[in-house]
Amino acid sequence: MSKVSVIIPSFGRPNLLKRAIESVLDQTYQNFEIIVVDDNDPGDIKNQTQRIVEDYYDERIVYIKNEKNMGSNFSRNVGLRRARGEYIAFLDDDDFYFSKNKIRNQIELFKRNEKLGFVGCGYYDRYIGRERIPNLRGKIDKKLLITFSYIETSTIMIKRDVIKKTGFFDETLLSEQNHDFFYRISKIAEFDYLREIAVIKGAPPERITSNIKKRLKGYIMFHKKHFKDIRQLKFRDFVFVTTKFVVTIFIFIIVGISRNPKILPKLYEKMGKIRP
Repeated sequence: MSKVSVIIPSFGRPNLLKRAIESVLDQTYQNFEIIVVDDNDPGDIKNQTQRIVEDYYDERIVYIKNEKNMGSNFSRNVGLRRARGEYIAFLDDDDFYFSKNKIRNQIELFKRNEKLGFVGCGYYDRYIGRERIPNLRGKIDKKLLITFSYIETSTIMIKRDVIKKTGFFDETLLSEQNHDFFYRISKIAEFDYLREIAVIKGAPPERITSNIKKRLKGYIMFHKKHFKDIRQLKFRDFVFVTTKFVVTIFIFIIVGISRNPKILPKLYEKMGKIRP
Protein backbone atom coordinates (compact mmCIF):
# COMPACT_ATOMS: atom_id res chain seq x y z
CA MET A 1 0.00 0.00 0.00
CA SER A 2 1.49 3.34 -1.12
CA LYS A 3 2.30 5.92 1.51
CA VAL A 4 0.84 9.44 1.29
CA SER A 5 2.45 12.52 2.83
CA VAL A 6 -0.06 15.24 3.75
CA ILE A 7 1.66 18.61 4.23
CA ILE A 8 -0.14 21.17 6.40
CA PRO A 9 1.44 24.64 6.70
CA SER A 10 0.06 26.44 9.75
CA PHE A 11 0.18 30.02 10.98
CA GLY A 12 -1.73 31.27 14.01
CA ARG A 13 -4.84 29.07 13.69
CA PRO A 14 -4.38 26.23 16.20
CA ASN A 15 -8.08 25.44 16.54
CA LEU A 16 -8.58 25.23 12.78
CA LEU A 17 -5.39 23.18 12.50
CA LYS A 18 -6.92 20.58 14.81
CA ARG A 19 -9.91 20.23 12.46
CA ALA A 20 -7.59 19.84 9.46
CA ILE A 21 -5.50 17.15 11.16
CA GLU A 22 -8.55 15.19 12.26
CA SER A 23 -9.99 15.25 8.74
CA VAL A 24 -6.86 13.38 7.63
CA LEU A 25 -6.92 10.99 10.58
CA ASP A 26 -10.54 10.13 9.69
CA GLN A 27 -9.63 9.01 6.17
CA THR A 28 -10.50 5.42 5.21
CA TYR A 29 -7.01 5.20 3.68
CA GLN A 30 -4.66 5.03 6.66
CA ASN A 31 -1.15 4.67 5.25
CA PHE A 32 -0.13 8.30 5.56
CA GLU A 33 2.06 10.74 7.40
CA ILE A 34 0.97 14.24 8.36
CA ILE A 35 3.68 16.90 8.25
CA VAL A 36 2.66 20.05 10.12
CA VAL A 37 4.96 22.98 9.39
CA ASP A 38 4.51 25.70 12.00
CA ASP A 39 5.32 29.05 10.38
CA ASN A 40 6.27 30.62 13.71
CA ASP A 41 3.47 33.04 14.49
CA PRO A 42 5.00 35.64 16.84
CA GLY A 43 1.64 35.86 18.62
CA ASP A 44 1.71 32.18 19.55
CA ILE A 45 3.73 32.75 22.72
CA LYS A 46 2.19 29.70 24.38
CA ASN A 47 3.19 27.42 21.50
CA GLN A 48 -0.42 26.33 21.03
CA THR A 49 0.27 24.92 17.56
CA GLN A 50 3.01 22.65 18.85
CA ARG A 51 0.93 21.56 21.85
CA ILE A 52 -2.05 20.64 19.66
CA VAL A 53 0.11 18.47 17.41
CA GLU A 54 1.91 16.75 20.29
CA ASP A 55 -1.36 16.01 22.10
CA TYR A 56 -2.27 13.47 19.43
CA TYR A 57 0.53 11.09 20.46
CA ASP A 58 0.51 9.72 16.90
CA GLU A 59 3.83 8.74 15.33
CA ARG A 60 2.41 9.47 11.90
CA ILE A 61 2.23 13.19 12.72
CA VAL A 62 5.49 15.09 12.23
CA TYR A 63 5.93 18.60 13.66
CA ILE A 64 8.40 21.11 12.20
CA LYS A 65 8.74 24.75 13.25
CA ASN A 66 10.32 27.41 11.04
CA GLU A 67 12.93 29.57 12.74
CA LYS A 68 10.94 32.63 11.69
CA ASN A 69 7.79 33.43 9.76
CA MET A 70 8.50 32.68 6.10
CA GLY A 71 5.11 32.20 4.43
CA SER A 72 3.01 29.23 3.34
CA ASN A 73 4.99 28.27 0.24
CA PHE A 74 8.28 28.23 2.13
CA SER A 75 6.53 25.98 4.66
CA ARG A 76 5.21 23.69 1.92
CA ASN A 77 8.75 23.32 0.59
CA VAL A 78 9.97 22.47 4.10
CA GLY A 79 7.31 19.76 4.18
CA LEU A 80 8.31 18.49 0.74
CA ARG A 81 11.92 18.04 1.86
CA ARG A 82 10.75 15.97 4.82
CA ALA A 83 8.07 13.96 2.99
CA ARG A 84 8.62 10.22 2.57
CA GLY A 85 5.41 9.28 0.78
CA GLU A 86 5.06 8.03 -2.77
CA TYR A 87 2.26 10.58 -3.11
CA ILE A 88 2.16 14.13 -1.76
CA ALA A 89 -1.02 15.94 -0.71
CA PHE A 90 -1.49 19.44 0.66
CA LEU A 91 -3.98 20.85 3.13
CA ASP A 92 -4.13 24.43 4.40
CA ASP A 93 -4.82 24.68 8.12
CA ASP A 94 -8.14 26.50 7.58
CA ASP A 95 -9.37 23.83 5.12
CA PHE A 96 -10.32 20.22 5.75
CA TYR A 97 -11.08 17.00 3.90
CA PHE A 98 -14.86 16.66 3.69
CA SER A 99 -14.90 13.20 2.11
CA LYS A 100 -13.43 10.39 4.20
CA ASN A 101 -12.53 8.65 0.93
CA LYS A 102 -10.66 11.59 -0.56
CA ILE A 103 -7.20 10.03 -0.38
CA ARG A 104 -8.36 6.53 -1.32
CA ASN A 105 -10.31 7.71 -4.36
CA GLN A 106 -7.47 9.86 -5.65
CA ILE A 107 -5.03 6.94 -5.42
CA GLU A 108 -7.52 4.86 -7.39
CA LEU A 109 -7.38 7.44 -10.18
CA PHE A 110 -3.59 7.20 -10.25
CA LYS A 111 -3.81 3.42 -10.56
CA ARG A 112 -6.15 3.67 -13.55
CA ASN A 113 -3.87 5.97 -15.54
CA GLU A 114 -0.08 5.79 -15.23
CA LYS A 115 0.28 9.08 -17.16
CA LEU A 116 -1.27 11.06 -14.31
CA GLY A 117 1.08 13.28 -12.36
CA PHE A 118 -1.45 15.10 -10.19
CA VAL A 119 -5.08 14.69 -9.21
CA GLY A 120 -7.56 17.19 -7.80
CA CYS A 121 -11.20 17.17 -6.69
CA GLY A 122 -14.22 19.36 -6.23
CA TYR A 123 -14.43 21.67 -3.22
CA TYR A 124 -16.83 23.99 -1.46
CA ASP A 125 -15.62 27.53 -0.86
CA ARG A 126 -17.25 28.87 2.30
CA TYR A 127 -16.09 32.41 1.61
CA ILE A 128 -18.11 32.75 -1.59
CA GLY A 129 -20.65 30.02 -0.74
CA ARG A 130 -20.14 28.01 -3.93
CA GLU A 131 -19.02 24.59 -5.06
CA ARG A 132 -16.09 24.49 -7.48
CA ILE A 133 -15.11 21.58 -9.69
CA PRO A 134 -12.20 21.59 -12.19
CA ASN A 135 -13.19 21.34 -15.83
CA LEU A 136 -9.84 20.29 -17.29
CA ARG A 137 -8.30 16.85 -17.56
CA GLY A 138 -5.56 15.13 -19.50
CA LYS A 139 -2.69 17.22 -20.91
CA ILE A 140 -3.70 20.64 -19.65
CA ASP A 141 -0.48 22.70 -19.74
CA LYS A 142 -1.59 25.10 -22.48
CA LYS A 143 -4.99 25.51 -20.84
CA LEU A 144 -3.35 26.39 -17.50
CA LEU A 145 -1.68 29.35 -19.18
CA ILE A 146 -5.15 30.66 -19.97
CA THR A 147 -7.17 29.75 -16.87
CA PHE A 148 -6.49 28.15 -13.49
CA SER A 149 -9.81 26.27 -13.60
CA TYR A 150 -10.52 25.86 -9.87
CA ILE A 151 -7.44 23.80 -9.08
CA GLU A 152 -6.89 24.47 -5.38
CA THR A 153 -3.80 23.47 -3.40
CA SER A 154 -5.78 21.72 -0.65
CA THR A 155 -7.45 19.45 -3.20
CA ILE A 156 -4.30 18.21 -4.90
CA MET A 157 -2.36 14.94 -4.68
CA ILE A 158 0.88 14.58 -6.66
CA LYS A 159 3.29 11.77 -7.46
CA ARG A 160 6.53 12.32 -5.59
CA ASP A 161 8.60 11.31 -8.64
CA VAL A 162 6.98 14.11 -10.66
CA ILE A 163 7.95 16.73 -8.07
CA LYS A 164 11.55 15.47 -8.23
CA LYS A 165 11.55 16.40 -11.91
CA THR A 166 9.77 19.75 -11.72
CA GLY A 167 11.10 21.15 -8.46
CA PHE A 168 9.32 22.75 -5.50
CA PHE A 169 7.22 25.89 -5.11
CA ASP A 170 8.94 28.99 -6.52
CA GLU A 171 9.42 31.20 -3.47
CA THR A 172 10.59 34.16 -5.58
CA LEU A 173 7.06 34.71 -6.88
CA LEU A 174 4.99 37.13 -4.80
CA SER A 175 1.79 35.26 -5.69
CA GLU A 176 0.65 32.63 -8.21
CA GLN A 177 3.09 30.13 -6.66
CA ASN A 178 0.55 27.33 -6.78
CA HIS A 179 -0.40 28.20 -10.36
CA ASP A 180 3.26 28.11 -11.35
CA PHE A 181 3.84 24.84 -9.48
CA PHE A 182 0.92 23.04 -11.09
CA TYR A 183 1.72 24.46 -14.51
CA ARG A 184 5.25 23.06 -14.38
CA ILE A 185 3.84 19.66 -13.38
CA SER A 186 1.29 19.81 -16.21
CA LYS A 187 4.10 20.16 -18.76
CA ILE A 188 5.35 16.64 -18.02
CA ALA A 189 2.26 14.80 -16.74
CA GLU A 190 -1.50 14.58 -17.09
CA PHE A 191 -4.19 15.81 -14.70
CA ASP A 192 -7.48 14.30 -13.54
CA TYR A 193 -9.93 14.99 -10.72
CA LEU A 194 -12.70 13.56 -8.58
CA ARG A 195 -16.05 15.09 -9.43
CA GLU A 196 -17.17 14.86 -5.81
CA ILE A 197 -16.88 17.70 -3.30
CA ALA A 198 -14.10 16.25 -1.16
CA VAL A 199 -12.61 19.40 0.42
CA ILE A 200 -14.07 22.37 2.29
CA LYS A 201 -12.22 25.67 2.03
CA GLY A 202 -12.64 27.40 5.33
CA ALA A 203 -12.15 30.95 6.55
CA PRO A 204 -10.40 33.00 3.87
CA PRO A 205 -6.69 33.67 4.27
CA GLU A 206 -5.21 37.14 3.77
CA ARG A 207 -7.50 38.64 1.16
CA ILE A 208 -6.55 40.64 -1.91
CA THR A 209 -8.15 43.73 -0.36
CA SER A 210 -5.09 44.23 1.83
CA ASN A 211 -2.67 42.45 -0.45
CA ILE A 212 -3.65 43.49 -3.95
CA LYS A 213 -0.27 44.92 -5.03
CA LYS A 214 1.45 41.69 -4.07
CA ARG A 215 -1.14 39.62 -5.94
CA LEU A 216 -0.93 41.75 -9.07
CA LYS A 217 2.87 41.76 -9.03
CA GLY A 218 2.92 37.97 -8.68
CA TYR A 219 0.54 37.62 -11.64
CA ILE A 220 2.88 39.76 -13.75
CA MET A 221 5.93 37.75 -12.61
CA PHE A 222 4.22 34.45 -13.49
CA HIS A 223 3.52 35.55 -17.05
CA LYS A 224 7.01 36.95 -17.53
CA LYS A 225 8.47 33.67 -16.31
CA HIS A 226 6.45 31.61 -18.80
CA PHE A 227 6.29 34.07 -21.69
CA LYS A 228 8.16 31.75 -24.06
CA ASP A 229 5.41 29.17 -23.56
CA ILE A 230 2.69 31.79 -23.89
CA ARG A 231 4.09 32.73 -27.30
CA GLN A 232 3.46 29.16 -28.46
CA LEU A 233 -0.29 29.40 -27.80
CA LYS A 234 -2.79 29.64 -30.63
CA PHE A 235 -3.18 33.22 -31.85
CA ARG A 236 -6.60 33.72 -30.23
CA ASP A 237 -5.37 32.41 -26.88
CA PHE A 238 -2.15 34.41 -27.11
CA VAL A 239 -4.10 37.62 -27.69
CA PHE A 240 -6.40 36.83 -24.76
CA VAL A 241 -3.55 36.12 -22.31
CA THR A 242 -1.45 39.11 -23.36
CA THR A 243 -4.48 41.42 -23.19
CA LYS A 244 -5.21 40.24 -19.67
CA PHE A 245 -1.53 40.72 -18.82
CA VAL A 246 -1.57 44.33 -20.08
CA VAL A 247 -4.76 45.05 -18.13
CA THR A 248 -3.08 43.66 -14.99
CA ILE A 249 -0.10 45.98 -15.46
CA PHE A 250 -2.49 48.90 -15.89
CA ILE A 251 -4.32 48.03 -12.65
CA PHE A 252 -0.98 47.56 -10.88
CA ILE A 253 0.05 51.09 -11.88
CA ILE A 254 -3.28 52.51 -10.68
CA VAL A 255 -2.90 50.72 -7.34
CA GLY A 256 0.58 52.17 -7.01
CA ILE A 257 -0.67 55.75 -7.34
CA SER A 258 -4.08 55.38 -5.71
CA ARG A 259 -4.66 56.61 -2.17
CA ASN A 260 -7.61 54.27 -1.84
CA PRO A 261 -6.64 50.84 -3.25
CA LYS A 262 -9.68 49.23 -1.59
CA ILE A 263 -11.80 50.23 -4.59
CA LEU A 264 -9.84 47.92 -6.87
CA PRO A 265 -10.08 44.34 -5.47
CA LYS A 266 -13.54 43.78 -6.98
CA LEU A 267 -12.18 44.71 -10.40
CA TYR A 268 -9.26 42.32 -9.89
CA GLU A 269 -11.58 39.49 -8.88
CA LYS A 270 -13.80 40.09 -11.90
CA MET A 271 -10.75 40.03 -14.14
CA GLY A 272 -9.79 36.64 -12.70
CA LYS A 273 -13.17 35.22 -13.66
CA ILE A 274 -12.89 36.23 -17.32
CA ARG A 275 -12.74 33.26 -19.66
CA PRO A 276 -11.63 33.23 -23.31
